[in-house]
Amino acid sequence: MHTTTVVPLFLALSCLATAPAFGQTGWEKIAGEGTEKDTPKDSKAEANPDDELDDKVFYSGFGVSRVGTDYINLGEAINLEGVIGFRIPTLPWFGIELDISQTIIPGENSPEVQPSQNCGGLLQPPCPGATGDPDDLQMQALGLLAAFKSTGRFYVTGKYGYRYIATSIDELNQDRSTTGFALGVGYRWGNRLSGVELGYKQLGEDVESIGLTFYARPSTR
Repeated sequence: MHTTTVVPLFLALSCLATAPAFGQTGWEKIAGEGTEKDTPKDSKAEANPDDELDDKVFYSGFGVSRVGTDYINLGEAINLEGVIGFRIPTLPWFGIELDISQTIIPGENSPEVQPSQNCGGLLQPPCPGATGDPDDLQMQALGLLAAFKSTGRFYVTGKYGYRYIATSIDELNQDRSTTGFALGVGYRWGNRLSGVELGYKQLGEDVESIGLTFYARPSTR
């Protein structure tokens, strides 16, 4: 009778003693699997944003610029600018940019009159360095350029390519299609395709601009 009672009691105590150990092992296994699954996610979350550049090749920007000419009677115009860029993933320092520019504040045309030279007056030819067109300076410009940018937070850039310009001044419309260059310095933040750039552009033989452009890249999320 005692044997019948002791054996079931012993088995019950043995099961209770081994259950925690088995349960602990099971939980450790499950926890281990959870940790292994979570590790890649944590690594990805903590990865440097610069590592994600390869799958983000397009960027865009907008800005404002001050446009001037070589003519002494034309004031400076204010332009609104936009740019769309394509970055070569295997060449992080090289890209292709399409930019457009439109005047929002015309440059005032102040006729240059020099009686001593008999120029600039009524029925007289324009003075040297001045335009004969009485209109204020307005323009639209389009450019397709190869863009070279150094790496790092602070960078320098040089651009060169095709430009088309149409203005309200006859003298400036003689060569609408031409080539031009641009130079600038900038600072990147975020995922490195976003940032701000201060640059100089040669829009035509007698037209140039200095402007500030803000760049952004598509969100990674």
